[in-house]
Amino acid sequence: MTDTADSYTLAVAQPRVRTEPDHSANVAHAVDLVAEAAARGSDLVLFPEHSPGPFREGQDYDAAGPLAAAAREAAINVVWSRMEACEDGLWRLVVYVVDRAGRTVLRYERTHPATVPSADTGGFVAPGRELGSFELDGIPMGIAVCSELWIPETTRVLALRGAEIILSPAGGHFTALTKNWQVIARARAIENLCHLALTNNLYGDEQGAALVAGPEHVLVEAGRAELAVARLDLARARWLRDTDDSLAEPKPFDSIPGLLRARRPDLYAGLTRVRGDEFDYEGNR
Repeated sequence: MTDTADSYTLAVAQPRVRTEPDHSANVAHAVDLVAEAAARGSDLVLFPEHSPGPFREGQDYDAAGPLAAAAREAAINVVWSRMEACEDGLWRLVVYVVDRAGRTVLRYERTHPATVPSADTGGFVAPGRELGSFELDGIPMGIAVCSELWIPETTRVLALRGAEIILSPAGGHFTALTKNWQVIARARAIENLCHLALTNNLYGDEQGAALVAGPEHVLVEAGRAELAVARLDLARARWLRDTDDSLAEPKPFDSIPGLLRARRPDLYAGLTRVRGDEFDYEGNR
């Protein structure tokens, strides 16, 4: 780790997707971005959902080997994902967390696939079973993929497990949702008093949504750039979690502190009560 324990340097990669003549070209491009992120002092680089792939069923190329090698060579943590045929024969979106030595720290199967018809997504994507909590460089972290970020319980549970950094790789093509997607990312960082990194794939010359938000401020927005780097003040976020609200003026904070301490779990039984109209992730309907 290149920084002290009280700070962390994180890069969000939002690569322009290579589609012709072969999707596997995304792997070499990802390796280049890993090297660039390391050269800019990053401890971790986050790639978007299903990047560098394979992106969908029927594609067959290896990103795991080249990215593990790139992580070892640059001594940087790498988070990437692909569509994968799992042992039960079903396809899932799988996120891999690879450490500085090229070892897999976490294999996370997305638990909340997109709630759109299978015909629109190119096939059935099965849900995973466990939320994505892990520790890297001694820092508790979590993963919320794409629209999982819009379900507040997901990131709240990760935060209650201790996550100080939440990584949110998304697919892209946000179009009209871009601004609100960024608002949601900021809200999740604010309400959980954590740092949150959002990134997406770029298609053509579109404006990206990638950003890194802290509990008080946005640290960086990537715009159309394929890589953006931010330094996270973990000590400040910890202070906000450990400090109660105050009427002092001028206020020594820009977000209400102590929010995780201010909860009333005895009032929230309704969050786990089945209503009967929940989306059927197993049947995609």
